[in-house]
Amino acid sequence: MKIVLALILSIMFFIPNMACADEKIRGNYKVIGDIQKLKGAKQIELKEFFNYSCGHCYRFLETVKTLKAKYKDKLHHIKFPVYWGNQQPYPARAFYIADNLGIEEKFTQELFDTNFKLNINIFQPRVIQFIAKDFGVEKEMKEAMQDPEIQAKVQKSLDMSKQYGADETPTLIINDVLKVAPSLYSGSVDEMTKGLEQIFDDILSYN
Repeated sequence: MKIVLALILSIMFFIPNMACADEKIRGNYKVIGDIQKLKGAKQIELKEFFNYSCGHCYRFLETVKTLKAKYKDKLHHIKFPVYWGNQQPYPARAFYIADNLGIEEKFTQELFDTNFKLNINIFQPRVIQFIAKDFGVEKEMKEAMQDPEIQAKVQKSLDMSKQYGADETPTLIINDVLKVAPSLYSGSVDEMTKGLEQIFDDILSYN
């Protein structure tokens, strides 16, 4: 009996902090903060660290729309572009430039489509400029690429991704307490999105 008890305790100790972290919040996640802070939450803050070459991020660009439609102003979605290895920072800079110009959502969609549908390397500055020309913001995009403020925002995204341990994309941080990524759902973004809905529902009813 003592051996069985010891085995059970050892298994519980090594289980990642996912759904078992709190029975009131279902779904797959890792706890990175004080889960008690979620009690009485009236809004969901969703930080998303994404990469323009990430297929999972491309899929989430579509599936997150269902979450936005359901939760409306209760969901505050903030995106942070990151890049890896030999990738260049130009798409990340373009993200913040487009955001300043009020066209981030459409510009981001175009960048993803160019990468995945046309198989064009969007990490080249000339590709960014070509897309910007189509949007009628070629001059603004070119001038702002070297703007220290834009570069600082990109660096902040990278620094935050390290802070949260975002070693895959998309990595999603919920109210600075829970972390969700496709790997927790066997790589399925669709299942991850369903899981997020479950998590959001439970947080918003957590008293």
